[in-house]
Amino acid sequence: MMIEDPKKQNVKKPNDGQDTVQRIQVGVVGLVAVLMVVSVANFVLQRASDEQSAIEEIQAEALENAGRLAVEAEPAPAPAPAEPLAELGITAAPVPEDEVVQPVPTVPGTRAQVVPDLEPDPKLEARMDKER
Repeated sequence: MMIEDPKKQNVKKPNDGQDTVQRIQVGVVGLVAVLMVVSVANFVLQRASDEQSAIEEIQAEALENAGRLAVEAEPAPAPAPAEPLAELGITAAPVPEDEVVQPVPTVPGTRAQVVPDLEPDPKLEARMDKER
């Protein structure tokens, strides 16, 4: 049997730092894996159970309350207004009695009316709808 020198046993290997980092990485990956397995198992068991979760109970209760409130708050249908503009306070401006409305002249044999506002300006030198 050979006795080793005690000074040689205390000497650290240069690989020791890398081993520590690798052990920490393996530990963290192991914890994450266990957490994922527990989360998936919890999800599967929750979906498989017949009980309603707290969120589902709250949603069902809110739906019941909303339906009840909608029925209670529903007013009787109002009759359709005969004069919707008058209901808003808008009325047609009355024509003064002394003003006579002139009929718009039409060309015989055509259906189109001549609108004086849409006639071209006589001061224009060239047509604006065509390029020169």
